[in-house]
Amino acid sequence: MSRFDLTVLSILSLCTLLLLGLWGQSRRVAGDDGVSYLLYKTVDEVGRAQLHALPFKEDELGSDLSPRPLTPTEVSVWDFAPSPDGRMIAYGALGELGFSDLRLLDLTSGQDRPLLACENASCSGPNWSADGQFLAYTRRSVNAFASGVLSPPRIWIVKVASGETAPIFSDSQRLGLDARWSVDGEWLCFVSPEEQQLAVIKLSGGPEGENGQTAFYPTATGETCSWDSAQARLYTTDFRQSGDEWMTHLIAIDVESGEQVELSEAGSSATALVHDSSAVPSADGAWIAFRRKELEGPGATRGSQIWRMRADGTEATPLTSDPAYDHGPPVWSPDGSYLITRRFPLRGPEVAPSLWLIEVETGELRLLVEPGDFPAIAR
Repeated sequence: MSRFDLTVLSILSLCTLLLLGLWGQSRRVAGDDGVSYLLYKTVDEVGRAQLHALPFKEDELGSDLSPRPLTPTEVSVWDFAPSPDGRMIAYGALGELGFSDLRLLDLTSGQDRPLLACENASCSGPNWSADGQFLAYTRRSVNAFASGVLSPPRIWIVKVASGETAPIFSDSQRLGLDARWSVDGEWLCFVSPEEQQLAVIKLSGGPEGENGQTAFYPTATGETCSWDSAQARLYTTDFRQSGDEWMTHLIAIDVESGEQVELSEAGSSATALVHDSSAVPSADGAWIAFRRKELEGPGATRGSQIWRMRADGTEATPLTSDPAYDHGPPVWSPDGSYLITRRFPLRGPEVAPSLWLIEVETGELRLLVEPGDFPAIAR
């Protein structure tokens, strides 16, 4: 057993707790009235990022629903993540000198409270376990040589109920960032920057009881994974080369077997001259929404467009085609009928980001809010 495998075993006491109650958890929205919330960030007049919520009902999208601010005006939000049940938001709150603490916001009551005070450190990138009991996050310690933004990243876990926190590896030199839990809570992926790899850890015992099983997949793109909702399958990106041209392509990985499938080139005999990224599977796992920038042909644009494909890479179809805008990572609506994306104009004079709704079957676009960025759905 390697040194790395041994260090992985340090998380198993936490992992045992993670498995309790996973299947009894609901994914219903904040409150039981059938309302979801579109969460997003704006920047105020003094440069602080604030979090807002827009009530979101598919059958009432034509109504005049108003957003409401969520975070205290003295707080600047770095990044955030809604809980699996849609009732809580974990977010990184930026402080002075590059520090960032983790805070919790209750969407139902509006209560905002500290979760973790990161002394002499910057804590960001919260990601919820499937049962909502734990958060994985990226911690960067501040020292005399680097600020909290530039220091080497390490993955920690915090227990939401108590605020207890610990590094995921006992080896303090092991680096990692942007951890993502699988939907069933049995796997954790993260970017391993020193080896330029995506690492995947099996948190629970499999059929033969192999706790702490790990695998590594080379990729230098720095993009973390997204998980399929129906199986032990993840999506990430890797570089491809055609002549002098470098591209980023989407890769699907079955973490049980290690099998990899090239999605960007499905059904093609040639290297696809595209930059693909930000794959997001639908709730039923049948479709993947993603960003694509075509590098040649009539569809080539300066910015990325939103596309949809089958989970095997077939039937890839553009949903936007406006060369005047770059489109951010897509977000599925709760019933899968719509996608939400950030649109950013590539030319002035107005360059504010805005959030748009895409009706998947018709391609119809509708403005939701302006300005707005970094959309997420609490459902």
